Amino acid sequence: MHSVSDLTTFSRKTTGDVPPRLVGASTTVVGDKMYLFGGRLVMERRMVSELYAFDMETYVWERITYHPDDDVPGARYFHSTDAWRGYLVLFGGMGHKTGSEPPEELFVLNDVRFFDLNTRRWLPPSPQPQPQQSPSQPSSDSEAPNNPSSTSAADPSASASSLIPRPRYAHLSSITSSRLFVIGGQDLNNLWLDDLCVFDLVSLKWVQRKAYPRHSGTYRSVAVAGTARVRYPMEEMKGAAGGGPTTTTPTLGGVPGARFKTEKTPPASIEFTPPESYIHQSYTAEPTDEYPNDIYLYSNYNFTDVKRELEIFTPLPAPSTSFRMTDLSASMSGTALPPGLRFPTGAICGNHLIFGGTYLAHSYQSFSIWALDLGNMCWTRLDPGAALASGSWFKGVLWPAARPNAQTHAQSPRGARFVIFGNRAGNLVEDYNRRLLSWDDVAFIDLESFGIYQPPPLSLSLKSQQLGLAALEEGVLADFEVVCDDGRKIKVSRKVLEGRWGWFRRERERFLAEARRAIEGIGSESGGAGGVETPLVEPADLDTKPPDPRLTPRSLLLSEPYPITLALMQYFYTLSLLTPLQHAPAVLSQLLLLSATYELPHLQGLVKHAMHSALSSATSVGVYEVATLCSCQSLQIRALKLVMVRFFLSFLFFLSF
Repeated sequence: MHSVSDLTTFSRKTTGDVPPRLVGASTTVVGDKMYLFGGRLVMERRMVSELYAFDMETYVWERITYHPDDDVPGARYFHSTDAWRGYLVLFGGMGHKTGSEPPEELFVLNDVRFFDLNTRRWLPPSPQPQPQQSPSQPSSDSEAPNNPSSTSAADPSASASSLIPRPRYAHLSSITSSRLFVIGGQDLNNLWLDDLCVFDLVSLKWVQRKAYPRHSGTYRSVAVAGTARVRYPMEEMKGAAGGGPTTTTPTLGGVPGARFKTEKTPPASIEFTPPESYIHQSYTAEPTDEYPNDIYLYSNYNFTDVKRELEIFTPLPAPSTSFRMTDLSASMSGTALPPGLRFPTGAICGNHLIFGGTYLAHSYQSFSIWALDLGNMCWTRLDPGAALASGSWFKGVLWPAARPNAQTHAQSPRGARFVIFGNRAGNLVEDYNRRLLSWDDVAFIDLESFGIYQPPPLSLSLKSQQLGLAALEEGVLADFEVVCDDGRKIKVSRKVLEGRWGWFRRERERFLAEARRAIEGIGSESGGAGGVETPLVEPADLDTKPPDPRLTPRSLLLSEPYPITLALMQYFYTLSLLTPLQHAPAVLSQLLLLSATYELPHLQGLVKHAMHSALSSATSVGVYEVATLCSCQSLQIRALKLVMVRFFLSFLFFLSF
């Protein structure tokens, strides 16, 4: 029997230039491609500097052929590779020293290299001074770090060489605010390097070096940053006003209900939404100096009695090269906490930190995946079902969600997925003992079915949303009517509907074309005497389908109740779900149906976001039914899980009597 979790994950066999089994290779996702660089061959124990690209859509591997004139970085493993503005940014690792005796002599690196993904060329290496060496000290949790406490490019006494990180491998790295953060790792003697170094990717200079009093490395830790920032306007407004419990959105210069009127006294007949009742959903935005992308460093160690640590690095606004560190280790909670996971991988998706890695116990071994809600700091386990129940799975990456395509009116663009590589026929314990990574099979986990997704971005600013709602409620430039099924009418602007409702615009074009044909027919019957010839001009892409009979020159009969129609008009004026009416469960369900009927992918994204946020045992049945009708599979699966939990609890309650 299959479980609901089996609906969240599927696996495929990869094809093409499948890479060999490797140890210590790096993986980086850019768009729909994942790039694999370096590593050490398992059979030959030889390091490589080859680059592969994996197409997430077709499951095909491609080995990238380097330009013959490129200065290709030396072969290495346990290095790091990050993505930045169309480049792969490579740092450090361990390799074999060229021309050494014996030829297998190892050494560690601290170089920074760039690969241009557009031209597929390696940029020439930039010269840099050698780092200042300090004596290696035995590494233990109780000892102080063996690096300077803090050195910055802004410090006039700091030399360029004092900012260069010492060569290392098995370190962590992440990019935010055009700065590469390199954290921890080990030196050639396998001693921990307890420091944090920052490289400015614009000036190509090391600008910061600080002591970091915790061991961090690929065996036990992940350091990740999102590609976009999730903003919470309700919380930001509270913070700006001092955090009072009754903080409201500021009104926009006028009395609600009379913002566009000279007398500033709202007529008694106008129904307006009080500003204090506005609901501003969280949204995705580009990072700014005020709201940058934080780097989340999560570590687990001492696997017999697991210790968990979480620290956030927040870059300070330019021109500062420094950052702020916040320890949230004590804030994490949950009905269950992640076990100790070895060689973990992680990612930020929306408001969640995803953490996955190899779980080894005496009686059970698996690739385990967990998610930390960064809002309530609560851990939950992601159950991938039977897809990962057997085989050898080790490497996970985040494949961000596809953006909605307004041209094709895509109803359900692909959501974010967590992608795991491995070998379905492999042995996890044996492969772990040899530290090898396989690329023969790939599994995709639908993250939205666990409530993990990137919220929709804003289409209008918060102030524009409020002005749009005021314009609707006050009938500004209203020259059209939408008639509800009970005969009530809502006055609207035809231009607003034409600009934001594709179905309405196309039906209006058909209506006008039909009217022109009728006028032309009247003119031809009268022989043209005394008449004016009206040229028939129709859009090139307009089909011959007759206009919708519900449409007249001044009105549209929409066969929906007044609250549903009003909520839809509020969306067209604000391009958001701003009012309490729009967030009522029954109204959300109808809006989701209308988004599918009238091909409104943006509205569908907003409604799904609101449904995910408010999903509970009480609303799960209704959400499941409407998600099924609208083919919103991820939302459907998540609601189904709650329906089954509700049924199970009811069954237990029945048995207790």
